[in-house]
Amino acid sequence: MGLALAVGVLADLKEVDPEGFEFHAAALERLSRYMKSCKLPLHQEPEDCDVWSGQMIGYSGLHDLRRIAAYLDAGAPLPAPATGDSSEDSCIAGYYDSVDGRRPGLLKRLFGPRATCMRGFDHLIVHGDAEGYYLPTDFPEVLFPPADLEIPGGMVGSSTRLLAELDRIAAALAIPDSLTPDAEDLWQAADEPSKGGDLWRQYGRESFCCVTLRHGCRQSIATGAALVFT
Repeated sequence: MGLALAVGVLADLKEVDPEGFEFHAAALERLSRYMKSCKLPLHQEPEDCDVWSGQMIGYSGLHDLRRIAAYLDAGAPLPAPATGDSSEDSCIAGYYDSVDGRRPGLLKRLFGPRATCMRGFDHLIVHGDAEGYYLPTDFPEVLFPPADLEIPGGMVGSSTRLLAELDRIAAALAIPDSLTPDAEDLWQAADEPSKGGDLWRQYGRESFCCVTLRHGCRQSIATGAALVFT
C-alpha cells in the first residue's frame, strides 16, 4: 500500500465503480461551489478524458520530496539523500511551524541568519499526505474548504502551482526533462541511489517522486481533470 496518483478519476470510475464515481463527483461539485464563493473559476471535472495513474514510493517518498523543498525554500544547501523518516527533519518542521504561525527560529539557528521560510512550496507541502485534490486552476494559496463540505484531505492545491514548485526541485536536482515515470534508469535510481555521478541519481527516491508527481500535474493541466491523491 502507498500513495497513488490519478488523473481523470470520473472518467476512470464511471463504468467500473459507480459508488466511487458518485463519491468524487459529489465532492468535486461541492468544491466547485466553494471556489465560486472564493471568486475563483469553477472546476468542471471531465467525465470523458485520458486517464492516467501513478504510484509514489509509499508515503515516505512524498515526505522525502517535501524535505528537499523545505531546504530549497530556506536557502540552505541540499541535505544528504533521504535514508530515514524525512517527516521528522528539522527543516521541514520549521516550514510547518511557519504555516502554523510560529517563528521558524530553528532554521536560523541551523543554517544561519539568511535561512528563513519563504513559503514557496505550499502546494507541495501544505496538502494531505494520503488523499486530496489538485485542480488545474492557477490560484496562489492552498484552499482550506470548511470541514462541513467534507472535501477529501481538507486542503486543495493547484496543479499549475504544484508543477512550478516541482520544476524548481527538478532544476536543483538536475533531473533531465526527458525522464518519464516509467523510465528504467529512474526506477533503478529509486531502488539503488548512486553514491556519485549525476545528482538526480544520487537523490534517486526524491527524483522518482518529483518526476512522477510532475507528470501527474502535466496530465491534469492537459486534460482539465483534477490530480487526485488516493
